[in-house]
Amino acid sequence: MSTPQSPENPHAAAPEAGAPAPFDYGQAPAGAVPTAKRSKGKKVLSALGVVLIFVVIAVVKFGLRDAMTDKPVHAKVGQCVAVTGSDTDPKVDTVGCDDSKATHTVEKVIDKTFDTNACGGEFDALAQQLGSDKFVLCLTPKQ
Repeated sequence: MSTPQSPENPHAAAPEAGAPAPFDYGQAPAGAVPTAKRSKGKKVLSALGVVLIFVVIAVVKFGLRDAMTDKPVHAKVGQCVAVTGSDTDPKVDTVGCDDSKATHTVEKVIDKTFDTNACGGEFDALAQQLGSDKFVLCLTPKQ
């Protein structure tokens, strides 16, 4: 077998008749279709998709989903709350006692129960629960 001629090796013999031409690694093979480059729009969409995935993971991992839902307010004794909504679906927000939205003052907080009778008859009682955290707020109406 002889060595094919090339510009780098002018003394090499020419390829035999009918033999395939030697492959030149610097050029695409004959008949090859050039590959299209990704457009800027596709690159931007890919980057946005990756960012969106990270945001979703962060929301799930850090519990931001819970921060955007109605969670019970575990107010402390002496704080004021605004109680709105119905008796079957009350909404409670901690507010300043001088706020016009304040409807009640927290007199007692009884943890680890959902029993509204624990406040006795002298207070309004509001049971709250989130997962295994349950408690009752014993409230007096604001005048």
